[in-house]
Amino acid sequence: MFSIKWLNNPKLNARCMELLLAQSTSAFISSGLGGVVLIVFFWRISEPLASGLWLVAYSFVAAARIMLSRRFLSPANKNRSDSKWLNVYGLCLLCSGAVWGVYLAYLSIFAEGIYAVVLLITFAAVLASGVSAYSISFPMYLVFSIPVLFPAITNLLLSGRSLDLVVALIVMSWFLFMVSTARRFSRFAMRSLGLEYKNDQLLAQLESQNERAERLAAELMVLSNTDALTGIHNRRYFDLEMKHEWLRGRRSKEVVSLILCDIDCFKKLNDSKGHEAGDKCLRRVARALENEVRHGTDFVARVGGEEFAVLMAETSLENAVLLAERLRQVVLELKIPNQESYVSDIITMSFGVSSLSPSEENKPEDLVRLADEQLYKAKSEGRNRVSYVS
Repeated sequence: MFSIKWLNNPKLNARCMELLLAQSTSAFISSGLGGVVLIVFFWRISEPLASGLWLVAYSFVAAARIMLSRRFLSPANKNRSDSKWLNVYGLCLLCSGAVWGVYLAYLSIFAEGIYAVVLLITFAAVLASGVSAYSISFPMYLVFSIPVLFPAITNLLLSGRSLDLVVALIVMSWFLFMVSTARRFSRFAMRSLGLEYKNDQLLAQLESQNERAERLAAELMVLSNTDALTGIHNRRYFDLEMKHEWLRGRRSKEVVSLILCDIDCFKKLNDSKGHEAGDKCLRRVARALENEVRHGTDFVARVGGEEFAVLMAETSLENAVLLAERLRQVVLELKIPNQESYVSDIITMSFGVSSLSPSEENKPEDLVRLADEQLYKAKSEGRNRVSYVS
């Protein structure tokens, strides 16, 4: 009905309604006060009953508008974008304009001398206040101003008095000027609302793209730190965490321990049963190792073909050796067949364990070297065992 054709977006309808309520409140109050002043000025020559009826009618319209505003702005209103709010508001403006129009038409009967001047000023003020209050919506301005103008202009033109004709022409000229002004203001407001909406859309899209980029970055980070075959951490993650734990160990003066372990005779399994069986073996071993390691402080990584590493912060050599022995038993319990192995007819693993207190005299590479030496020792002594620096 009264909704703006340009505002075919529900969010813009809601925003337009908010602005109309915000801009028109002061104009509504001031025009009411102006009406009271007008009543006082015309009191001697007009009927008190007519003025009283106008005051009651205007108060009724004001009450309806206040109720509309409260209901629209209420937190319980979850549907501000519904065009019905603009329609109801337009109906309030129509009633408000009609109340003013009928009263001014009545007062135009006495439009002589100073009273004609005051009536002209009143018309100018009411029409001008409508521009400031309702020009965000040009149709709303017309809905208000035409009922204000029509009854009085009709009465002035039909009176037959030359002075009334002059007043009517002056009022019409002012009305046309106000219509032109309201039209310009409305176009500017429409452009501003459109830009505001587009900016909000662009901001929402940007935020959505940023969130998506952050998710993708996080996913890429996980992928870059994850071994594609086994799903556990890879060599890159191991190297980064080794440096991190080493620096942390230097500050806290705590021991850092490392287990390097290798599947015994894995190449023979690959050669005899194929890479698919080898890959399945790696995945089962990786899951078994990861399930036994404390999450948060320790982690397992695949650092080579069939080689795994377990990095442990704040863990003594004794506890690291106990964990290595437990891991060896866990792998045995998998009972993965490997008849080609000269160690056992099932998959076994060899373990090398080292511990160091990070300091300026040693480096992460020293911890890796010591564990690697112990792994080599375990293999040279027959495999399927745990070796460590005693």
